Amino acid sequence: MPVNATIEYFKAEERYLNARTIEERISALEEMIRLLPKHKGTSNVLAQLNARMSKLKKEAVKKRKKGGRAAGVQKEGEAQVCLIGKTMTGKSLILRKITNAKPELATHPYTTTKPEVGMMNWFGVQIQIVELPSTMEHRFLSIAKTAELILIVASDEEGEEDIRKILKDNFIRTKTVTANPGEDEDKIKEKLWSALDMILVYTKKTNTPMALQKGSTVRDFCSRIHKDFLRNFRFAIVLRNVGSRKRRIKAGLHYKLQEGDAVEVYAK
Repeated sequence: MPVNATIEYFKAEERYLNARTIEERISALEEMIRLLPKHKGTSNVLAQLNARMSKLKKEAVKKRKKGGRAAGVQKEGEAQVCLIGKTMTGKSLILRKITNAKPELATHPYTTTKPEVGMMNWFGVQIQIVELPSTMEHRFLSIAKTAELILIVASDEEGEEDIRKILKDNFIRTKTVTANPGEDEDKIKEKLWSALDMILVYTKKTNTPMALQKGSTVRDFCSRIHKDFLRNFRFAIVLRNVGSRKRRIKAGLHYKLQEGDAVEVYAK
């Protein structure tokens, strides 16, 4: 038994003991390792947990090779957003509104039985939207742990609080934003983009959009294009909208970019 472990650790341990699938056990074990106090007195416990994790991951790989169903969704686009809500709250409707996906709309409870995926276009960049089944199974909720954002779909405060409790009980700490299925398509898209804390910058020659995290620099821009731009970097020209005119800025690798900047890199 770990020394001075928190109540959250023991909740994760209980989830591990009651888990029915490999994915559920891995998810719970990840929390146990994260929550375990790290000091000399717990080193043996930590080693045992890590050994257990290694064994489970090997089992998961074997299961996939044998054709076992994996609950994960491969990330695509600039970010991944999970839609989570109770059954028949309008998750599929929102997915249809903001992406190219055509999920079946609910005519009875629990219409969605597996993750439904669509891509949201935001001024030329793609954001992956994943609708999770309302069954709230651990193997599906685990997808939300690694997503960049969770969109809680709820029509009232009580429904929103119920979902937040489910996320808390499953140790999911991903950033959240809430939407009502009746909201306008553009409003939902704007809400998601704002919550993702990203900016759009463009390549000057081709005017191709690129999504970067707020606070990103010319170095981050160059890294996304090709490593040779960093190796042979001389300087960059940043075109920035300032009022009704464009400002031309000669910049180095550490220069911070802003929304709407167009960048041209000069290399040796």
